[in-house]
Order: sequence, then structure tokens, then C-alpha cells
Amino acid sequence: MNANKRVAINAMATYGRTLLGMALGLFSSRWVLQSLGDVDYGLMGVVGSLIVFITFLNSVVTGACSRFFAYSIGKEDNDDLVRWFNVAVCVHTFLAVLLVVIGAPIGEWAIDNFLNIPVDRLTTAHWVFRFSLFAAFWTMFNTPYIAMFTATQNIAEASLWDIFRILTNFVFVYWLTTYTGDAWFVYSGFTVLLAVSLSIGQALRARHAFEGCRINFSYWGDRDRIKQVFSFSGWSLWGSLGYLARTQLPAILLNKYYPPMRYSYVNSSYQIGGTLASYTQSLSSALMGAFQPQIATLAGADDKKGMLKTVMRASKFGSFLMVIMAIPLALEADYLLVLWLKNPPLLASTFCRLVLLQMILDNLTFGHMSGIMASGKIKWYQITTGSLCVLSVPVAWLVLALGGDATSVSWVIAGCMAACSVARLFFGRSLLNIRIVEWAKKVLFPILCVSFVSLIAGLGVVYAIKEPSFLRIIITSIVSCVAMIVASWFFLFDQSEKNMLSRMAVKLKLKKQ
Repeated sequence: MNANKRVAINAMATYGRTLLGMALGLFSSRWVLQSLGDVDYGLMGVVGSLIVFITFLNSVVTGACSRFFAYSIGKEDNDDLVRWFNVAVCVHTFLAVLLVVIGAPIGEWAIDNFLNIPVDRLTTAHWVFRFSLFAAFWTMFNTPYIAMFTATQNIAEASLWDIFRILTNFVFVYWLTTYTGDAWFVYSGFTVLLAVSLSIGQALRARHAFEGCRINFSYWGDRDRIKQVFSFSGWSLWGSLGYLARTQLPAILLNKYYPPMRYSYVNSSYQIGGTLASYTQSLSSALMGAFQPQIATLAGADDKKGMLKTVMRASKFGSFLMVIMAIPLALEADYLLVLWLKNPPLLASTFCRLVLLQMILDNLTFGHMSGIMASGKIKWYQITTGSLCVLSVPVAWLVLALGGDATSVSWVIAGCMAACSVARLFFGRSLLNIRIVEWAKKVLFPILCVSFVSLIAGLGVVYAIKEPSFLRIIITSIVSCVAMIVASWFFLFDQSEKNMLSRMAVKLKLKKQ
């Protein structure tokens, strides 16, 4: 199977999974909010942030191991792949044990002494944290198996596991609306049970499906490879810490400056706004997930020309998919939230628009990030982008201390993402030989042009139909999307992409005949 066909199949599989997740997630999120209430829903995100911070080292090492897996596959060296897999299992086993020994007391202390949690919810908060810790332990232990699906670009099968999870969770959350006890406790317990069961099942499937998933304890002590993993991870560590800072700390900052006992709507608004925006990001991430292993494999095969071409397309089409959905969502966010939740938290729509802005700024240079990571020359890149993200936290803290409102935190994060994208451009020029002018010509200016056309078309509908309604949402979405697709033919697609689309249209026409 050629690279373009594989990317297309993986993208379609992840799109199908993501569309199903979006459709069912809109209902299930509404039911979860209804069952938990504003306070518990906001606290769920805050307590969940503790687990993310504890497990961030695992995510860093996972990225390193996946990169080495894909690199070995690109070299077509199965023994090398088996060695890297065993090193990954060894490292993740160590991290899983470390999680429990160090992470458990830190999280328990933070719940009692740092976070603003109502006294009557402390016991449940502790149990939710323990449930999450247990899930994190098993997920970390099974991560090398699950990472093999991505490294081998077998993303279609991985999507089936996600679809099963989505459907099972949807049925459970519907039942949760009839439950009269402690919904937060029961919901957390079930999601952990589901996550653990699926991670174990996927690991067993990987052992059967992939030759690279063979345990050989003699490879576990390969010090050189372990050193390479932690060397690569060491530089990624700071960058990942910065990512966590900008994605997880805002919830904790808002919890400290806007205690849920007095401002129950702030944390829930942040959670709801981010959730709604994340559905838009999901489709874009689906394409990125299809491109990323391909970029690493091309780097392993030393196909620089193919890798750079894929890098540019990842940024272009990732941004296109993000913007084409973000514009109608931003225009109709207020009424969508009413349809979704009936009584949405006060600031949810504002947070949603700001998170969409952050995602667009990030996606513009996603290809550069993937290419830089695949090259392995990540030291100064991670130091720079990680520092910019970490710096956003004290800046946001200062803004809040000086009297800034809750949404000012999201504006600071948006500025951070703009700075990180600029940094990626300079590192892409020095490490990958991608000229900034070429990126501006092929990605930035075309995206700005098609976005402007789409925005004007959508605003035209909003101003023509003054009264918000479900019909207006449909019309706004169709008009803005069609306008952007038409504009893309003139501004975004290059000649080879136009030829490919023309061939696809001819094939579809012939099949109908």
C-alpha cells in the first residue's frame, strides 16, 4: 500500500471515529453535566489535572518510543523493532511503579491542602483521584503495545477500539441520568474500569498482530537504547511540561482565583468551552495522526524530499480542517451551547472561541513540529517552545493577581501559541531547510484567504437571519463550509492536489454510471 493511500485510509478511519465521538459526545457531555452539576463537573476537570501532571513523564517517553518504532519500520529492520519494543516495555514498567510510589502521596496532599474543594466533596475527590491513578498505572504499563498500532500506521484498527469505548460510555452516561446517588463517584469508577479493560484488550491484540511485540527479557538491559530513549525524552520533557502548563494549569489557576463555592460557573465554563472546541480539533487531529507516523517513517527511510512535502501538507490540511469547522462553531457558539446544555455556564461560549483560536494558531505549524521531532534534533527546539509555554503560566497568574477576569488566562495562552508557532518556523528553517517564505506562501496566506471568505459568508447569514435557531446553524455551517471549499480550489490546493481531486471525481462518476 503506497503512502498516500495509507494516509487516506487512516484519515478516513479516524474521521469516522471522531465524527461518531463528536455526535455522541455532545449528548453524553450534556448528560454528565446534568448528572454531576456545575460544581462536581468543574471539580472533575481540576482533579483530573493532577493525574495529567503525574503521568506527563510517561507521555514524553511514549513519544520517544513511538518515534524509534516508526524509525525502525522505515529501515525495515524487524529485529531492531523488537529490541526497541522491549526497551519500551522495560521503561514503561518502571514508570508505572514510579507513578504509584511518588504520584499517589502528591495527589492526596494536593486535594487536601492546595485545591479549593468543598468539604462535603473531599472524600469523593480522593476516590476519584485513586481511580484515575489506577487507570493511569495500567495505561502506562500497556502503552508500548498500543503505540505499535500508530507506529505501524494501523490506525484503522485502533479506531475500532475507540469506537467501542465511545459507544459503551454513551450507553452508561445515558443510564447515569437516572442514578440518584453520588454520580461523580460512579462515573469516575466506570470510566476507569472501561479504560483499563480496553487497554489490556488492545495490548493482547497487539501481541497477536505485530511481530515486533515479542517479549525478550535479554533486551531489557540494553543500556545504550535506554539511554537513547531518555536522552530523546529528556529534551522532550521540558517541551511536554510546557504543553501541560498551558493546557492543565489554567483550570487550577481558575480554581484558586475563582473558588467553586462562590463562582461555580467559572471552572465549569472552562471545561465546557474546551470540550466543545475539542470536538472541532478532533477532526484536525485525525489527519495529523495519519500524517505523523508517515513523517517519522520517511525520516527513517532517509527520504528527505518526501518528508518535507508531507510536513507542509500536514500543516496546510490540518489548518484547513480546523478552520472550516471552527468558523461556524465560533459564529453560533452561544446558541449551540443552549441547544446542547439548555442552561450553559455563563462564560462557556467565550472560552470556546478562545480555545478555538489557540488550536488554529497551533495547527498552522503542526507539520514543522512533526518534522523536527522526526529528525531527532530537538534539544533547542524543546527548550525554546517549552520555556514559552511555561512562561505563560506566571504571566497568566500575574494577570489574574492584577485583577484580570477569568477569560484573560485564555488570551495569555493564545499569545503563547502564537509565539510557539513562530519559534517552530525558525527551527524548521534551520533543521529541515524549510524556508519561512515558502510556508507563508503555501500555508499561511492560503489559509487566511479561505478563512476570510468563509467568515464573510457565515457572517452574512448571521446578519441576514437575526433570530438564532437550529435552521440558522445549519445554513451558516453549509454556507461557510461551501464558501471555504470553493475558495480552497483557487487559493489552497496546488496543481497536484487539484489533479488528484479531479481523478477522484471522475472515478466516482464512472462508478455511478
